[in-house]
Amino acid sequence: MSTKLKLWIGVGAFTLVQAGAIAHHAGPLDHPGKLFPAAMAKEGGEGGEGGEGGEGGVDAEAAARDPVAFLSALDVMAAHYLAGRDIYAAGETEAASEMFVHPIVEVYVELEDVFKARGVAPFRALMEKTAELAAAKAPQADIGRSVEVVLDALKQAAGKAPGDGTTGRVQARVVADLIDRAARQLKSASESEELEPYLDGYGFYRAAELRATTSGTAIEAFDKDAAKEIRAGLALLARAYPTPTRPTGHLADTGPLLAQAAKAKIAVQH
Repeated sequence: MSTKLKLWIGVGAFTLVQAGAIAHHAGPLDHPGKLFPAAMAKEGGEGGEGGEGGEGGVDAEAAARDPVAFLSALDVMAAHYLAGRDIYAAGETEAASEMFVHPIVEVYVELEDVFKARGVAPFRALMEKTAELAAAKAPQADIGRSVEVVLDALKQAAGKAPGDGTTGRVQARVVADLIDRAARQLKSASESEELEPYLDGYGFYRAAELRATTSGTAIEAFDKDAAKEIRAGLALLARAYPTPTRPTGHLADTGPLLAQAAKAKIAVQH
């Protein structure tokens, strides 16, 4: 990884050691850029963390009124925890720690007021606990259980989405957005030899797969053609992201995947 982080997470406090400099913040992460300058510096531009990739920022204003934006933000967090869990199992504990920290400082903090307004039970402490376990190199079973707790909290938060977030139309749009993010992230990963851009895309793929699995019936009822394009996109992603660890050699061709992602997004826009 290009950014070397050594992370200790305590009760209500983070201490970051980076390039020999120590920054300490004893309260809530209201200004995460002061604490994680390297991570926050990557947020700029269209692709956010992934450059021209699919990481992107979150729009708190849109999430407050649009169920697609709200659920997409939750799935960006889920993507990091799915990827972090799997890469931890592969022995990349530092990469896992970064995966668990990023959605706290890049998504949760941005949406905290929206969550409060929507009546979402706070779950930042659960996310911090997972990062703490990873930093301490806890057993894989502990990491897995902690990730499941976070995923359950995200599922509960989804029930507080504005409007009706359960419709097949909304679910299809969220999955199509994740497919598009994963496709664009593969383009970013192909331009770098680092693990992180690839791992971000892997997480988006796994989050898309998870939502499509749980909402497949509703999506099929909404539009069979949209469901078909989503399945085709997921099939290409499965080949592009076969493992959490970056494959050796060239990555999958981004052209067909970007084209299929575009077809999926068009198919759900009605």
